[in-house]
Parts: sequence; C-alpha cells; structure tokens
Amino acid sequence: MAHRKVYLAVGRTNTRIYRFDPIDGDTRVVGNVPAYAAGYTAMGAQYRGEDKEPLLLAVSDNKLVTIDVEAGTVTDAVVNGLPSGKTWYGGDLDDDGKTLYVVSNPGVPSYSIDVTTRTATAGSDSGAGRWDDFAHHPKDGRLISVEGDNGDLLHIDPQKKQMKIVLKKQVFEPAEASSSAGSRKSYSATFFDDDGNFYAVDSAGNVSHLDLTGATIPDHAKRIGGGKIPVDNLEVMNGAGRITPLPVPPSYHEIVVTKKFNTSWDSNDPRGKVYSFELTLTAVSKSSGKGEDVHKFRISFDLPTVAGQKVDASGVDVVYQGGKAYIDAKNDQLLAAGKSRPITVQITVPGDPQKLPHEYPLDGLKATRLA
Repeated sequence: MAHRKVYLAVGRTNTRIYRFDPIDGDTRVVGNVPAYAAGYTAMGAQYRGEDKEPLLLAVSDNKLVTIDVEAGTVTDAVVNGLPSGKTWYGGDLDDDGKTLYVVSNPGVPSYSIDVTTRTATAGSDSGAGRWDDFAHHPKDGRLISVEGDNGDLLHIDPQKKQMKIVLKKQVFEPAEASSSAGSRKSYSATFFDDDGNFYAVDSAGNVSHLDLTGATIPDHAKRIGGGKIPVDNLEVMNGAGRITPLPVPPSYHEIVVTKKFNTSWDSNDPRGKVYSFELTLTAVSKSSGKGEDVHKFRISFDLPTVAGQKVDASGVDVVYQGGKAYIDAKNDQLLAAGKSRPITVQITVPGDPQKLPHEYPLDGLKATRLA
C-alpha cells in the first residue's frame, strides 16, 4: 500500500513526526502528535487502509514506540529480549506489518521485533558502515540502504553474517549533517514508490532519487527538488512509508507567495462554492532571502481530491492528488529577481455551500521555482 506522503522522525530528542510531500517538498510537523522526549529512530509504517493514516512503529532504547498519527498519541512499551542502552538506526516493517527489523552499531546484533507480542529475536551483527535507514524494494523485498560516508548503494541481507552487500560504489553524494549539535552525516530516511523508484533523505534534508525499477543500477543518483526540505534546522533521524509514483517532477526551491482573497459565490455544477484569490509571486528565495530569476513556477495548496474540485488560472497545468492541487506554469514566464506578479486563481470546492467557509483557507499554500 502507498500514500502520496511519507513520514519523517525529526530531532534527536523531543522527536516530532513531520509529513513530507515529495512533489513540492511540503514538510509539515504533524501538530496533533506530541514530541517524544527521549527520541526514537528505526521507524516503519503499518498501513491500515487507503483512507487512514498508518501506525508508525519505532524504537527508543529497549522500548517499542507506537505513533498513531490519526489519534495524535505516542505510547511506548518495553520489548522483551531487546537490550537497553543501545542506539538503533535502520528500521522497516515487513509487508504484513507484523515484524519491525532494526539494527544498531557494529558489534550489536540486529533484532526482529514482533510488534504484536513486543518480543525481539536476535540476528546477525549489523557490521561496519554509516547506514542509518533501509527500505524494502516493492518488487523483490530486498532491504536497500545508502552508506552515508561514501554514497555506496547497499543491500542489507539479514540472513547473512555479513549483512552489508555493496551493490554499486559511490552512487550517491556523501551525506550532509544538519546544523543541529551532534548531527550524523547519514542518509537517515529512505523509501520507495510502488514502481521501485528509490528515495533517500540525508540528515540535512537533501533528497536524492535513484531509478531501481529495472535490473540495471544507474551509476549516479540525482539530488532532486533544487533545495533542502525545511525541518527547522533539526536533524532528520528516520523515515517510513511508501509513495505513489510522482505525477510531475519534484521542486523544493521555495519562493515567496502571498494571497489576497477577492470574493466567493455559490456554484450549482458541482454544488459548492467558487473562491477567487489573487496570489502574488515574488522572485525571492525563502531560504536565502535573495532575489533570483524565476522562469517557471509551481503553486500548491491543500484541496480535497474529490469529484468536481477545480482550479482555474491562465497559462498553467493543474494536477490534483493526495488532497492537494499542484499548479505548474506551462511555459517560460520570466519573473526577474526581486520582482512580483499577481495571478488570479479561481478554486471550486464541492460541498454544501452553507457549510463551506466564506473564505477558503488555502492551507499549505507555497510556491516553488521550477526553472
């Protein structure tokens, strides 16, 4: 099972869950899920249906941490047979969501944790290297990881005494650490899409893609999005989930966008409301504050993916997926560095006009530079 978004554990202590959208880099803390003071890693996602958020299962010391994203709860319980005093890194659930496989430092056995009985069974030593997460390939089930120090692509085989198998050397750029104290230079969150495209996020929030849909491994992965994902200068500690294939190229280089609400009116086909906004783009990078030319842009915001939803604007293509709208400029529409331009957008939202708000909130509004 796959969703549009994946989940990141962010922060070495007081760890929070962030929801990450690989299309536009939208990375938001899940506000209803409290921080976990001791911190956790080695996380996997247990899916419960297309319309439900998964349970996230992670490890902290000798405890299994259960994060219910829908209920907004974080609970923990001691795992029988899991040693205390250890730091856990790589983690992923098997396909049936019943076993969480975790590894620690060299010299420490790996463990398979039955998440129902909370019982751990020891396995092989993880071996040398700086690999902090792995993910099951959707086609053959292999655990795939990346060596943070040198970018080697790895197969982690729990059945072998030497679990780390180098599939190809220096495929990824060496990982970067975040600016937070003690951050590791590691690829700390990895995930696949349903087709076998592999994604790896390092501690600093750089995202890389590698096409593993076929038998041949490309020589080099590509850093995507044109920038880091925003995690408040904290460290990305781990990740979990699987995504549906991306319908458009990713873009994370965020630029300034503001909104002005014009008006709204009831609609009959579909029944609902139409909202008119003036969205103003400014060719200034949000991360650096510097002006730079923008030739193509993407605007995105939350919009229910239901029959009848619609966005109208001139000179753009629109994709609706996963509860969001992605509005991409069709052609080169040069906006010189530091300059601004307004775009009139009409948004049709199906529903009972009496229950829909007078002004649609445009939650998650952001703009990114495509070129």
